[in-house]
Formats: sequence, structure tokens, C-alpha cells
Amino acid sequence: MSEEANASTDTTEATAAAATEEAGADVTDTAATADAAAEQEGAEGKDAEKAGDAEAGAEPFSLAAPEGAEAFQADFDAFAGDMDAWLKANPNATARDALTEAAMRQARLAGDAQKQMITQRDAQLDAWAGDLRKDTEFGGEKYDANVATAIKGLEAVGTPELRQLLDETGLGSHPDVVRAFWKVGQMVADTTVVNGQAGTSTRRNFADALYGNGNGKE
Repeated sequence: MSEEANASTDTTEATAAAATEEAGADVTDTAATADAAAEQEGAEGKDAEKAGDAEAGAEPFSLAAPEGAEAFQADFDAFAGDMDAWLKANPNATARDALTEAAMRQARLAGDAQKQMITQRDAQLDAWAGDLRKDTEFGGEKYDANVATAIKGLEAVGTPELRQLLDETGLGSHPDVVRAFWKVGQMVADTTVVNGQAGTSTRRNFADALYGNGNGKE
């Protein structure tokens, strides 16, 4: 074999060896990259699992009713449940954010409760007025005149403080209260209405007759 042929063979073998070595390096790098990616994915999965466990294991937000208010524990539980859901939905909220949300919720609850109380009060006044109008002794065609007599009775024995109390509590429209002042009024000789006119107005109830429209006096 000539020296030129030997040299060609050596070059071919060297090239093949280099290619083999380079291929092996690529395989090694690919395997290393795959291992690193798998390791990172596993770490992220463990972190997510730990976070989930921590969230699942976290104690829910709760409130215990203070001493003397145990009867309202259900209201405390409902408020705590709402705040617990809000805190979970806003994990990055600051203490100021949480206090602001709690204050806003309380304000809304107080407003709703006040509206409900007003509605219930109006319904009760209407019911009492209906009872008086249907009363065989007090109501019917004699209703307006008897209301005027009851007002006269209240003025004869009542005080401004009593009228304010009857207005604020709504008891000025309670049938028993109205009848009591009516009986007092019957003992009073002058049965003229407060404004000096005969009792022929068609007021809705005793409270209206006493205090005019709403809370103010006529």
C-alpha cells in the first residue's frame, strides 16, 4: 500500500472517531438537560404540593361572640365565613386592606338591618291601625273622632318626653295604648282636636295623628 493510501485511511479513521466523540457528547448533554428539567419540574411540583397542603391545613378565619352576646354567634359565624373567603381570594391583601373590607361589610350589614327594621316598623304600624279601624268599639265610622279623643287624653296627662317615647318606639300606635288615652280623653270635657278643628281627618293611624307626617310634629 502506498504512503498516500495510508495517509487517506488515517484521515478517514480520525474523522470517524471525531464524529463519534462529538455524537457521544451531544447525547450526554441532551441527557443532562433532560435530567435537569425533570429535577426542576419535580421541585416545582413539590413546592406546589406544599403550598396546597399549607392552604388546606390553614385554620379558617373565625370569630367568637363576646360574653353576653352568645345569642348572636350565628351572625359572627356568617361574617367570619365571608371574610375567610375574601382572605383566600386575596392572599396578598395587607392588614389595612382586610380591615377596610371588614368595615365596609359591617356598614352594609348595618344599613340593611336598619332598612329591615324600618320596613318591619311600618308594617307593624299598619297592622295596629288596621286592628283599630276594625275594632267594633273604637273603629268604623267613629275612628277619626275616637282618635281625636285619644289625642286629647294624651295631652291631658302626657308630657313631651312621653310623646317622644311613643314616637320613637312606635307604641303610640299600639291599640292598647290608643284605647288607654281614648278613655282618658273621654273624661276630658273639651274633645276638640289639637288644631282646634273637629276630628274628621282621615289619618292613617294614631302615630300619624300625634306626630303628623313621619317623625316630625305638625
